[in-house]
Amino acid sequence: MKNLITWLWSFWLYLWSLRPWPHRRHEISAIVRVGSRSGIPDKPGRALYIVGDPPKWAILQCPCGCGDTIDVNLMKSRSPVWQLSFANGKPSFHPSLWVPKEKCGAHFWIKDGKIIWV
Repeated sequence: MKNLITWLWSFWLYLWSLRPWPHRRHEISAIVRVGSRSGIPDKPGRALYIVGDPPKWAILQCPCGCGDTIDVNLMKSRSPVWQLSFANGKPSFHPSLWVPKEKCGAHFWIKDGKIIWV
């Protein structure tokens, strides 16, 4: 019985994470490569900006709608570090991305260019 309850709870959480959020965007619209941070607008919108060659930073606007910009470190020499991969031109990050609770507290994955809320 305990295993069934655990499975049902996990399944419900999975379905809940897929719920529609009309005020939140659900995918990355474009991938823009720039040589430096100066090439990034104040409001990146739905685009993902990749800074440097090889990539040092990935920068995007928070998908919760708060308007903050999220800087994602891709350099192995700094911590914490994220892995950025592409499949069919769509970006995925590992591990999940989060914003501190003193800001908006958003926590999400980007898989195949889609935002998946935690």
